[in-house]
Amino acid sequence: MVRIMKELNGSTKLYILIIEALALLIIFTRLFNVSLNNQLLSGLLVFTFFNILSDQFSLKLPKVGDVSVSFPIQIAALILFGPLVPMISEFFSTLIRFLKRKKTERYKEIFNGSQLIVSIYIAGLLTNGWMERQDLFFDFHELTISFLVSLIYFVVNTILVTIVISLSQKAKLIDIWTTNFRLLTPHYLTLAPLGFIVALIYYYIGIFGIILFLIPLLLARHSFKLYLEMRENYLNTIETLVKSIEAKDVYTCGHSERVARYSVAIGKELGLDAISLEQLNYLALLHDIGKVAVSDKILNKMEKLNDEEFNIVKHHPEIGAQIAKNIKLLKDYQNAILHHHERWDGVGYPSKLKGEDIPLFSRIIAVADSFDAMTSDRPYRKALEYSTAINEITLCSGKQFDPQIVNAFIKTIPEVLPEVDMSAIEKNLKITNKTNLAYLR
Repeated sequence: MVRIMKELNGSTKLYILIIEALALLIIFTRLFNVSLNNQLLSGLLVFTFFNILSDQFSLKLPKVGDVSVSFPIQIAALILFGPLVPMISEFFSTLIRFLKRKKTERYKEIFNGSQLIVSIYIAGLLTNGWMERQDLFFDFHELTISFLVSLIYFVVNTILVTIVISLSQKAKLIDIWTTNFRLLTPHYLTLAPLGFIVALIYYYIGIFGIILFLIPLLLARHSFKLYLEMRENYLNTIETLVKSIEAKDVYTCGHSERVARYSVAIGKELGLDAISLEQLNYLALLHDIGKVAVSDKILNKMEKLNDEEFNIVKHHPEIGAQIAKNIKLLKDYQNAILHHHERWDGVGYPSKLKGEDIPLFSRIIAVADSFDAMTSDRPYRKALEYSTAINEITLCSGKQFDPQIVNAFIKTIPEVLPEVDMSAIEKNLKITNKTNLAYLR
């Protein structure tokens, strides 16, 4: 199950209040319409205990929030007893998390518990609880119902969390969901049968059978952990590689980060999805990684490079692509690094690709890289003014750069460089045709 962790801003308060009020209404309505018995009370004690225990093994998500492996516990309780037992179980689990939090962060746990109670209730509409019917069997029909309950629970849970994060960060719903939950979906769906198995064990064996379930529960948690650690290791590798470039070339300190920031802004303007933007960010950070194979003497030379030295430098995209090939996260996108010095008119390097034959990511990085190179100090010259660099980028549209990318880049300037006076730049631009003028609109 997914819970939010990131600080929420004022724009989410109404949404939070609605979810909390809905959760309270659901619990009180169910409590006043249920007859307690020993079976229900024992189930409540058992599943509350395991729900609280599983909370101790939660794992942080890539961007925001965390994920708990209590998902199959909640599904089992739903199958056996309907929504009341897992809702009350979640209430007590939330109470413990609430008491462990700092006072300034407790409101987040109230929302976390509330949205999970709503998720449980909606998923529980499919079942009144097999314990009441005394007929739980391991067959296709029961398994199908269990899977649907699990799917509805997961979908509602992630949507409710995605909405609050989207409101808080003012980001697109699809981007938030894709970044945090898309890759976790298969893991969750594999836990759905576990929920059914737990229900069967409790139904036929009781609490002692549930204790045996701790083993697959911990294995599921380990699976989550391996995935998240693998992803973190890739990011650490990328960060280390970027630092290795900057350690060699003192004049490009911060260059990779700025190119990545400009590239992602361009990608957003072009409407790329969250996964593509994430890949673009990593590739832009590593676009110059091949320079680790170029001598410091050449990289930091105070004069312009001669032909022989420039030919050595021109090999860095090929070297960079080979390095990226060995990073599993990027191996399918290595051509973005290989071709980031190609030109729209086909006279770039290393392959002299032309127009849309150049990978989209390469075309984006080319504009971002050139702009930052022009506006940064280099050993052989001082940085150009932003207006001059923007003018050069615009004049090279359709020659060195993809016109569509240039158009998107110009539109991102107020966001990535708010200090730039766009009205002054528009006046100073050497507009040569109506096509270039369109980039300012």
